[in-house]
Amino acid sequence: TAASSNPKMFTLPWHKPLATWPEDLLANLPRGISRHVVRFVHVGDEVYAMKEITRQVAEREYEILRRLQKLELPTVIPIAVVTGRHDRNGEPLEAILVTRHLKFSLPYRALFARNLQPDTAERLIDALAVLLVRLHLAGFYWGDVSLSNVLFLRDADAFSAFLVDAETGDLQVQLTDGQREYDIDLARTNIIGELMDLASGRLLPSDVDE
Repeated sequence: TAASSNPKMFTLPWHKPLATWPEDLLANLPRGISRHVVRFVHVGDEVYAMKEITRQVAEREYEILRRLQKLELPTVIPIAVVTGRHDRNGEPLEAILVTRHLKFSLPYRALFARNLQPDTAERLIDALAVLLVRLHLAGFYWGDVSLSNVLFLRDADAFSAFLVDAETGDLQVQLTDGQREYDIDLARTNIIGELMDLASGRLLPSDVDE
């Protein structure tokens, strides 16, 4: 499955598990927390994010991201799903979801590792809230709202949030009140946990009210 083709994609070592790809192919970019193996890979002059997951999950997430893109919502751009991979011994390997790296974006932990303003946490949460409202209005049930599942771009004095992980999401005609409330409650729980994690790592300013 592919939205566009870059001929140099065919030269990548698809016969190897993603975790073992050569260092010279990898882009040294900050990665967020993920349940799966994720790598940023140079392909010619471009950089792509590669996520190793099951075929069913990869194809579903690709399709959801593609549909969200058509609705002009802020998400990473899906490029391809690579399936049918085998190692040199013929053993099957998981599929890889390929998305285009969002230039100049950062995961939230990388932002807090820098010297930022004291209200950074508030501004990131505001950006996530704006994204969630836009997704809900379009009929997207997220199912795993968190700072970890978005990338942030600076937008003047604020931030813009982009959906990265749509693995648990579902695009519907209209959300129920229960689905919206679940996403909001989950966002609250996850964000509190993420801020506590930052505080324990001394990445959060001491005057932030958790």
